[in-house]
Amino acid sequence: MGQTFSFTVDFLRVQLFTKLPVTHDDLTGRTYLVTGSNTGLGLALAIHLARLHPRPAHPRRSRFWELDMASFASVIQFAERANTTLNRLDGAVLNAGVNKKDWDVTPDGWERTLQTNVLSTGLLGVLLLPLLQTTSKLPSPRPESAIPPHLTITSSEGMTIAKFSEKSASSILKAMNDQSQCPDMLDRYFTSKLLNLFLAREIAKLPQTRGVVIKCVLLFFSEPDYVLIWAFSAVYSTVTPGLCVSELGRDYDVPAVAAFILGLLSFTAAQGALNLLYAVLRPTPPAAYIYGCKVVNPPTWTESKEGLRVQAKLWSEMVELWRTVCPEVVNIRGL
Repeated sequence: MGQTFSFTVDFLRVQLFTKLPVTHDDLTGRTYLVTGSNTGLGLALAIHLARLHPRPAHPRRSRFWELDMASFASVIQFAERANTTLNRLDGAVLNAGVNKKDWDVTPDGWERTLQTNVLSTGLLGVLLLPLLQTTSKLPSPRPESAIPPHLTITSSEGMTIAKFSEKSASSILKAMNDQSQCPDMLDRYFTSKLLNLFLAREIAKLPQTRGVVIKCVLLFFSEPDYVLIWAFSAVYSTVTPGLCVSELGRDYDVPAVAAFILGLLSFTAAQGALNLLYAVLRPTPPAAYIYGCKVVNPPTWTESKEGLRVQAKLWSEMVELWRTVCPEVVNIRGL
């Protein structure tokens, strides 16, 4: 599948010496959805996509749909709007996320990072599958450029150092929602991004993903919870854009020296978004794990017997939760 990602060696190589390729595909007639697109990487990705010769249904109007990832009701309402309003969806990049310094609980009763980055992200991805699969059966707007629909989740290099101490609990989600079992909120963020990889793998197994590409892209910081729909009019993957200048870590007070070093290592948002763009437009294996515009092998533990057991258990718990908050998910084959 590719080389195994090393947090230190490959991180420094990509951040310091890799020139990410610029894509020049013609996306006329296609539709892409980017969450967390009001700032940072999501906005940069939306700009990259918009430059690839879009032909909006309403040339003088862009559509901004608010999406609160800390609310299951908002996620469900948004998915319903997408499924009933859009004629096609060629790609969905689930990039919205938070990195909270302090424990915070949503109105739904879940720790905010867990709900935003994992539970709502997975629910939205699953609810968009029917539209993505329908799009895979439609004629390509440009026959010479057949790009299958993609569902892409933004992850983080930090997943490789996540402690994920809750993995042995009898109920993983219940343990993750217990403040007494979460002494380190930064590790909570890294763990949430590890769970994004598990999400990508499990969603890729669903019959509803036939014709849809699923991917996971490595990223260091992601963005707040808004969505931008570009109507220039299923592969599933996990992607990390790399260490980027972003607002995701705005809750943290970073020492001046550390901030200076991070600044030297960081991509700009526009550079980091090229990794997301690659994941959206380039053919890769199912549930590919992408970093530096290349497919790399995920952390060894995630493919071990124990890692796969935890992945399956976590997925089962999430599906049970989704069935409670959104009974409509039973209409998705495989759930």
